[in-house]
Amino acid sequence: MNRRRLWTVMSTLALTAPAAAQSSEPPRQLVCLQRHYGVKPVLRDGRWFAELPDGAIYPWDDLREMFSIPYRTGPVKPVTRPGEDPGRIRFDPLFRAVYGHEAREVERQLVPVTINGQRLPVHARVKPAFERLSRRLGALMVKDPSIKPYLEALGGTFNWRTVANSDRLSPHSFGVSLDINVKRSHYWEWQKEPGPPKWQNGIPQALVDAFEAEGFIWGGRWYHYDTMHFEYRPELLDPACAG
Repeated sequence: MNRRRLWTVMSTLALTAPAAAQSSEPPRQLVCLQRHYGVKPVLRDGRWFAELPDGAIYPWDDLREMFSIPYRTGPVKPVTRPGEDPGRIRFDPLFRAVYGHEAREVERQLVPVTINGQRLPVHARVKPAFERLSRRLGALMVKDPSIKPYLEALGGTFNWRTVANSDRLSPHSFGVSLDINVKRSHYWEWQKEPGPPKWQNGIPQALVDAFEAEGFIWGGRWYHYDTMHFEYRPELLDPACAG
């Protein structure tokens, strides 16, 4: 083998070796789902798969879409870019495997939590998060009483249903979401003017921060805004899960 050919072969090996080594480690976001949802990374023929808690196995690419739009915390500001809906992409088989495939299965796992004196059913798996949230909101209302009206007449938690105008299950179906006071909220389908969504919001920053601190994403961060809506999605708020 002449020197030029040998150099080419060695260069090729040098470039491909790191990639091969990396492929033996599961993607960071797949590890994230393992931590938060009990998903098991599975490597087959050089490709990564996700084994869900019910034993079903799907290509990692099917689940990776949930992370395709980063969820960003920080100051509340208008969302004007079409399709900027972080968290609205949900892999339904994952949530069914974790929380329950059918309404009755979820209902058997509902437990009560109390938020601002209102007793609400949530999934047992996320009860600790809701309890932490309740304590945080209680402290916030003592510090800032103007927050309290947003937490009166809460819109609810568990409700087995599809997302409006779709065949996709709402996260309310799994008892992991909370709608706050509907009368103090805005929803893109309620806007009177025809045409694309025009972002509106009246929810205070402090309230959004409190929910996000406990792993709940907010529908006010969406182009298709739903400012009453909060859902427990720790994988989107965990810095270790960033792509």
